[in-house]
Amino acid sequence: MIYKLKDMEGAKILITGGLGFTGSNLAHKLVSLNADVVILDACLDPYGWNMANLDGIEKKVKLVKGDVRDMDILKQHVKDKDFIFDCAAQVSHLLSNKNPLLDLDINCRGALNILESARQSNSDAALVYASTRGVVGRPVYTPIDEKHPTNPPDIYSVHKLAAERYYLLYNKLHGIKASVLRLTNYFGERCNVRREDYNLVNWWIRQALMGEQIVLHGDGSIVRDYCYVQDIADSLIVAAQNDKSIGEVFMVGSGKGIAIKDIVNMVLKTVDSSMKINFIPQPKERKMIEVGNVTVSHKKIKEALGWYPKTSLEQGIKNTVEFYKSNIKKYA
Repeated sequence: MIYKLKDMEGAKILITGGLGFTGSNLAHKLVSLNADVVILDACLDPYGWNMANLDGIEKKVKLVKGDVRDMDILKQHVKDKDFIFDCAAQVSHLLSNKNPLLDLDINCRGALNILESARQSNSDAALVYASTRGVVGRPVYTPIDEKHPTNPPDIYSVHKLAAERYYLLYNKLHGIKASVLRLTNYFGERCNVRREDYNLVNWWIRQALMGEQIVLHGDGSIVRDYCYVQDIADSLIVAAQNDKSIGEVFMVGSGKGIAIKDIVNMVLKTVDSSMKINFIPQPKERKMIEVGNVTVSHKKIKEALGWYPKTSLEQGIKNTVEFYKSNIKKYA
């Protein structure tokens, strides 16, 4: 089955964290499908929000500055929506370990607030939660599938797993039409590249374009599974549009692994840079949360919903490089 996104004219949609990397790419795609989109974002620093992410759709969406920890504002904007995409999060693994209570507040309380708002004022809405394959931790086997045991390696992943359970519980107890997507590492347009811990592939693209030394921790042989953000956005929409997703967890990945040093060399080749990678020992704070080689199966979501990654890694890198060539000052 080959998936095709359905037109969403007349559909009322709320995206929490909609000024961030995931939420903004989702917003652009939903606008192209003729949806009526409201973006809710707390605009908290040092996280990934950026007003430039609305370039081209700023007159086609409604922007609300609001925090998912604020029940009053959530109830106001949840009550009339057909679809709710929960993309709001504290996104840094390292920062989560340094400030676990803030991470708890945003990633757990925020998710629970969204669910409670829906239960109280809009139980007919379809809710899609953007989780992470990080909840699995170090793989027992690969490719990782939905049956793989979970052993989160950091505070961020613990709280994302808790939020997943909230979503599934609200489906079971209250009939909320909730689905959970565990997203693999992904990259692409509209990600801030001001900090290394936002997104490593985008960070390497920034460094290559700006002639900065690329530093890798370790020998670069660790394998990761990468997806292009436009395919990730498609997976979230496909889940919202298909009732087969309700009450389910889906792994979202390419099914293919690539060594970190190889994707960096792909970036350097695309940018046409002769720069050499500088390999350094992995610092303790990173070594403690390193999970080893990872690939992710998309068998279940492909069979149930038809989704699979349409964009090759090479094409995704090329598209992302071209985007930042024109927009680097807005994101760096």
